Amino acid sequence: MTIQRVQNLNEEQFVNDFLLPKKPVIVTDAMKGWDLEKFQPAGLREQFGNYEVQIYDDLFDLQTIDTLEYYLDENFGKKAEGHDKVNYIRWYTKLKDVDFYWADEVFDILRSSWSQPSFLPCDSLVIPFQPEGQKGPINTTRYPYKGLFISGKGARTRLHRDPFNSNAVLFQFYGQKKMCLYEPSQETYVMNGGEFVDIENPDLSKFSDFNKAKCNYEDVLMPGEMVLFPGGWFHDVRCISDSISITWNFVHKVGLPGFYSFIEKYPNDSQMEIVRYFLKNKISADADVQEIISFLKSSFPE
Repeated sequence: MTIQRVQNLNEEQFVNDFLLPKKPVIVTDAMKGWDLEKFQPAGLREQFGNYEVQIYDDLFDLQTIDTLEYYLDENFGKKAEGHDKVNYIRWYTKLKDVDFYWADEVFDILRSSWSQPSFLPCDSLVIPFQPEGQKGPINTTRYPYKGLFISGKGARTRLHRDPFNSNAVLFQFYGQKKMCLYEPSQETYVMNGGEFVDIENPDLSKFSDFNKAKCNYEDVLMPGEMVLFPGGWFHDVRCISDSISITWNFVHKVGLPGFYSFIEKYPNDSQMEIVRYFLKNKISADADVQEIISFLKSSFPE
């Protein structure tokens, strides 16, 4: 089944029709008014070709640091065959207190080239912390996992779900991405402990029930479109052409029950460091899960 495509969406519709019921959606006019040329291969090469970027494999493991120009020369315009393994750039803005090859300067330069989509809430957010009325537009505000994905044909993000039950949005500037989505209830079929099945090459000795799994949605994201991966949904994404996208994650107040359940179940999850970073100055640096929940319940009373 393909994902529902909509346009002329407002914030109330987005929250009530898709965010609250955790329903994937593709918005076809999400990038209206953006200067899309700045995000094409030639535009990025011209402005940022000598910048060092983060290059990852299909399981989020950092492989190397190199220049954007080098990556484009080595990977764009190539004829990746079948399922050739192609690493790709995940160029994140700062998401924890370490020195790294963050993309904040790039996003500062590009700030005037894009803007907050009108249907996406930028307040009443838990992560990043933006209480009602305290708006944090995406082009001027730090969000978790906010970054550019720059991918040669064949690059893939293997099946996963986003951290701490957060929602992810992906905006496609250039090229096409094939997506396969599994609803949260299929966890027993696609996970074993903390490991996710490789849907293209499943190890049935580890994932013996994978044959019971069903790809609920299969679709291709086209240039100019945005997709919502709701919290808890599993998704596998492969670039069927050279590709450039922008992405970020967030937890809206309507997702608080799922957020609480996740961090209580996985208090030592590696991504809790990111949660604390986006709540810094609100909670103690080593706050435990109950302190985090107590703070949020006082900030977002039911």
